[in-house]
Amino acid sequence: MKKTIAILLAAAAFAVTQAAAEMKDAVMIQQEGALWTETDSGEMKWAKNVPAGTLLSVSDEKPFTAKRPSGSKTVESDFLHAEYDGKPYAVMADRIAFGDEDELKAIRQDAVLYSSANVLDYTATVVPQHKAVIIGEQKQANGIMFTAVTWFDDVKYIKRSGWVRQDKILSGKDDWAALELIAKAKRAKDKKVQSAIIADARTLSISSDIEKQLDIAEYNFLMDFSPDDTEAHDLSSVLNLGNPGAYVLIYDCPGTRGNVIGLLFHGSRIHSDKRTKGKTTEAVSRFGESMTLPDRWYHIEGSISEDGTTDWPSGWVFNAAAGLEQ
Repeated sequence: MKKTIAILLAAAAFAVTQAAAEMKDAVMIQQEGALWTETDSGEMKWAKNVPAGTLLSVSDEKPFTAKRPSGSKTVESDFLHAEYDGKPYAVMADRIAFGDEDELKAIRQDAVLYSSANVLDYTATVVPQHKAVIIGEQKQANGIMFTAVTWFDDVKYIKRSGWVRQDKILSGKDDWAALELIAKAKRAKDKKVQSAIIADARTLSISSDIEKQLDIAEYNFLMDFSPDDTEAHDLSSVLNLGNPGAYVLIYDCPGTRGNVIGLLFHGSRIHSDKRTKGKTTEAVSRFGESMTLPDRWYHIEGSISEDGTTDWPSGWVFNAAAGLEQ
């Protein structure tokens, strides 16, 4: 009985706090971010995870500190009261950003983060392709349009803010929703379900970039390609194409049906972290000769120069064209 009363009192206090503060639109910016509930002892208990891009109502109150489990330890974090699907929860303050679905966008390709709307104020941080961001004000400097963004760094586990070039942000109203549908289609096992999800995504208001992503996803489903078809493979190499002006194309997926997102020139020092397990047959040009060859695709890590410009983006190159390994 005492425990029941304590729970009811905690829930009532939670509701009063929400009523006293204004609830505002917010977005989960962490991939698979946690929603929490408060126990009668005042500690936080994990309730469920929601994907990045999930719309929430969050209190604009000052964050409160509470203990929560973290692995085998108990740590303290700052929380905000929230509502999701009509139910009360708490969210970690550094895992959300205030904004609505119109301010929820995705990064078109790897984007350098700037500390201000100035091309000289570049940082060593890159916002990854297709990362969910909440956009803010826009400024133009030296003929370049910049947009303020807030996002969650899933590698460093911190909330970041800064500026990116506007042309690095996907422009379609429903581009993020389409990317979420693509992710759901990839998790589906039935090809009919996958096709139906992709068809639904095509009805949305999307950019030409996302239309290409849908084509790629559909092609990969037909080819039975998935991340499970790749294997870890650590390789560092200097690209030797036999000619200082020669280059190979970088694709956003392992297949020539994908988008060309960059060029990799002769002499580039590259690092590959994975490759496809199986071989595909592609038409390539090697040392000036056109040929059709079977080979693997290698994923290479992107490179940023000292002045903050992108030398080349992360992506896939065909080994028969690049000659990374025999």
